[in-house]
Amino acid sequence: MFTKVDNSTDFNLAWKILSTHHGEVDDFFKFWPPDKNYFFASDKNAFVAYGIRRRVAICLGDPVGSDKSVALLMKEFGGYCVSRNLTIAFIQSTNRCKKADPAGLLRHVLIGADAVINLKRFNSTTVHNKYFRNIVNRFEKHNFSVTTHHPPHSKALVKELCQVSDSWLKLPHRKEWSFLTGSFDIDYLQQMTLHVLRDANGKAQAFVNELPSFKIGVATIDLMRRLNNAPANCMDFLFICLMKDRLAEGYKGFSLGMSPLDGKPYIANRASKAVHRAYRISNKPIV
Repeated sequence: MFTKVDNSTDFNLAWKILSTHHGEVDDFFKFWPPDKNYFFASDKNAFVAYGIRRRVAICLGDPVGSDKSVALLMKEFGGYCVSRNLTIAFIQSTNRCKKADPAGLLRHVLIGADAVINLKRFNSTTVHNKYFRNIVNRFEKHNFSVTTHHPPHSKALVKELCQVSDSWLKLPHRKEWSFLTGSFDIDYLQQMTLHVLRDANGKAQAFVNELPSFKIGVATIDLMRRLNNAPANCMDFLFICLMKDRLAEGYKGFSLGMSPLDGKPYIANRASKAVHRAYRISNKPIV
C-alpha cells in the first residue's frame, strides 16, 4: 500500500480527488517522483499534475475529477498558462482529455497505445500455447520461482535488487528516467510490492515492481530489470506467474504500459500523420 510522501495541502487534495474519482493505471506518477505541480479547478474538485520545461506546461495524463469540474479546470488552466506565456501539452492522455476540450484548443496526436492483457483469456488460452508452455516447463524444471515482497523491505532485499538493477543498467541503451516513470530509488521501492524471480539457489535473477493502480480491475508494473546474464525468457516466466496471481486476486486486466507509436493515427491531422510517417520511415530496413 502506497504511503504518501508529501503532506502538503496541494498533495493531499490531489490524492483525495484521484482516490475518489479514480483514473488510469499510471496515475501514480502524478505523485512520484515528487517533481509535479498541481493546478486545481476553483471548485477544488479537479486537478492536473504538471511540470514546466522550456515554457511548456507538460501535464501528466488526463485531468482528474468530476466531468463538470474538469471542464471548469480546462478553462481555468488554459487562462493560467496564457497569462504566463506557457504552451500546454498533455502527455499520455486519453479520450477524456479530448472530451474536456470541446472548443478544440488542443491538437491531438497519437503517440502510442496502452497494451492491456485480458487476464482471463491469457490464463485460460494464451499461456497454454507452445511458446509459453515451453517457457513454463523449462523454468519449473530448473526450480525457478517468484517471490512476492510487501513493504517495508529489508536492507538485504534492497541491496540484492540493486545488484540486479546495476547489472541491467550496463546493458546497451539502458538508463534511468523520471517524471513519467520511476527509477531505482530506495524511497520509491519502499512504497512498492516487489516480485522477484529466483533460481534454484534462491539468487535473484530479475524483478518488477507493481504500481498502485488507480484504474479499477487493472494491474500494472513499472521497473522491469534482470541480470545481464540471466536466462533467456526469464522475464516471460516472471510475467506469466505474475498474471496468474493477479487473476486469482480478482483483476481483469494487466497493463504492460504504453507501446510507442503503435497503431494508426486516430485523428487525421497533419501533425499525427507526420509523426507516424517519420516512425515508419525510421523503422524500414536498410538495404
